[in-house]
Amino acid sequence: MKSYTAHGLQIDSEVPLPGLRPGSCQDPDVRIRYSSVPATLSDPVTQSSWFQALPDTMLLNIKDVARFLIVKGEEITIEPYANCQEDVLRLYLMGSAFGAVLIQRGLLAMHASAIKTTGGAVLFVGKAGHGKSTLMAAMVNRGYRMLTDDVTAISLESSSGPIAYSSFPRLRLCADAASRLNHSLETLTRVRAWDSDKYVVPISNFHPDPVPVHAIYDLRIHSAPTITIDPVNAKERFEIVAVNTYRYTFLDGLGQRETHFRATAQLAKAAEIYSLSRPASPYLLDELVDRLDETIGGS
Repeated sequence: MKSYTAHGLQIDSEVPLPGLRPGSCQDPDVRIRYSSVPATLSDPVTQSSWFQALPDTMLLNIKDVARFLIVKGEEITIEPYANCQEDVLRLYLMGSAFGAVLIQRGLLAMHASAIKTTGGAVLFVGKAGHGKSTLMAAMVNRGYRMLTDDVTAISLESSSGPIAYSSFPRLRLCADAASRLNHSLETLTRVRAWDSDKYVVPISNFHPDPVPVHAIYDLRIHSAPTITIDPVNAKERFEIVAVNTYRYTFLDGLGQRETHFRATAQLAKAAEIYSLSRPASPYLLDELVDRLDETIGGS
């Protein structure tokens, strides 16, 4: 077992997790181990082609990778399939499997990248391909500190409002974005060695501590040639948070729908939420960062 920390949790893991910060696991929140995992759950509440769920129990069955059993947000048991590559296993472990952990623990898991600003945490959400990670990486290049890429865990229990937790100091960028941000592809590792156009980019300008949530920007692409930043109305605020929940389909089976609804409403009310629209081409990344830098008010 080695000790790590991510998403505000202390982790003991038999699986090596390079890129995660060292933890102090005298009393770990989450234990990850290899052992046998059942092929099915008994009478699951919900199921699909790749997962089954009961309250407090999630079974993920990833073809040619592994079966993952996640229990009470405290244990992840992994049974790899033959010839599974460890780097691929880690993708699903720190993605969907850990997403289930966050949901089981009552945290709001947002499909979002996040940075620390003087006003608090700023989250970037939006459809795949709209540039969440690229924009976050560009903001880090301007001096802002990274909190997390892809998944942001948020606690609603603090009296001071929603709190965003940091994850680990690396992100995933497609080849074009990595090159645009002056990263040499020769020095980077592919996310998947054999078929991925995405690369793992280590980040030194990283903020390891939790930060109150200040704002959420919903990244959109429009037909106009300019960048627009507009506040959204109350109904749309709730929808933006709900739609950008990570692994939304897990909620019913894990018995977390009511908890998620309350958390969504709290975050939608507490955070400033904007639509951030840009033209599809050209990307206008520098101009986008300039506009955000003016709006956010500093790193």
